[in-house]
Parts: sequence; structure tokens; C-alpha cells
Amino acid sequence: MYEPVLNYIFNFCMIIGFVIPLLNILSGWLGGLLNSGADVDLDLDSDFDIDLDLDMDIDADVGDSVSGISGHSGAIQFNFMCFCLFLIVFGATGQATKKFMTSIPFMVLLLSACAAAAACCYWLMYKFLVKRLRENNASALSYADLPGRSAEVTLVVSADSIGTISITDSSGAKISFRAKLDPDLKDRLPNAIRPGEAVLITEANANEKLCYISVRPTEFKKI
Repeated sequence: MYEPVLNYIFNFCMIIGFVIPLLNILSGWLGGLLNSGADVDLDLDSDFDIDLDLDMDIDADVGDSVSGISGHSGAIQFNFMCFCLFLIVFGATGQATKKFMTSIPFMVLLLSACAAAAACCYWLMYKFLVKRLRENNASALSYADLPGRSAEVTLVVSADSIGTISITDSSGAKISFRAKLDPDLKDRLPNAIRPGEAVLITEANANEKLCYISVRPTEFKKI
């Protein structure tokens, strides 16, 4: 009697749980592709590209605002990616146990157990992944810290395309940023800067998530 409705609910939860992170990753990839090909700044930044920036844009962590007190957030904050995991686990455990939901008491009991298992996974992911990454990221470089720093080109930066650069932070980890030739110096810079070459960050735009670069001063004199 209840199986078609339950089947729909569980499938819907799993689909939403998988599709939202997938769309976020694809939008970041597509944004980067469009930027490199047509210089259109549509970057939605998945930024979880193993430099563990966990910027994810779709990650709507609103714990501080829920707490109502600045700097005093609750033990468990709302995190959109953790919520997607909650939906996946709830849907999967629901599908596995729906055949036992033969009556309303059993259905309520098993739905509660599925929700509890999903909530446990949410808490584990938040505590051992999201929270730790955020704590580690507290001392990470911000875009305001970038101008004046030296970096290394990791993906070619040319006059008509956006590439990437990497900077080594205080912990020794390499952090990647999208980069473009400084428009004010474009006529005095080479048409392309190859991977492995050292550059100087002249400006960084946090809204565009983009760095503007020049060759290092010693190299600049040779041009």
C-alpha cells in the first residue's frame, strides 16, 4: 500500500543527494572551460580540486547565523554537502528496509532508524571532514594576501586565455589559483608564460577568484 510512495520518496532523496554535488562540480569545470576559451567570467568554482580549498560555493554553511551570536556557533552547523549525504543515506537505507514497512508502526520505527543513520553520517562527515578542513583553512592564504607574492605557473597563461598558478603556503602545501596576464602590463609581457616559470602576482580579485600576474621583476627587465 505504502510501497510506491515510499519508493518515490527514497529515490527522490538519493537523486537529489547525488545530483546537487555533481552539478556543482560540473558547473565549476564548465565555468573554467568557458573562462579559458572565451574569457567569460562564469566561474562557479568547485575548488575542491585536491588543494582542499573546500570553497564549493554551493556549500551553505549557516551555523553562525543560526546561533545568533557571532563567534558562538552550535555544536553541529548546517552544511549543504553534509545534507546531501544525509539524503543519500536516508534514501539508501529506506530502500533497503522498505519491504519491512508493512504497517504504520513498523514504518514509523524504520523511518526513524533511517533518519538516525543518516543524521549520524551527517555528523561524522561534518566533524571529521568539513570542520577539520575549515580549521586547517583558517590560516590559508586569502586573496587579499596574494598581491606581491611570487608564484609558479602550472598551466600556461597566455594573452587570450586563463591559466593557473600555484603558491606554497606556510605549511608547505601548494595552493592553486586561476591566473591571467595583468591587463596594464599586457603589452610589455610575453604572449604566453609557460608552466614552471616564476611570476609575480600584481592583483587578486576575490569576487572573480582570479589573480593577475606579471613576470618577476628580474625577468621583466629583460623584456
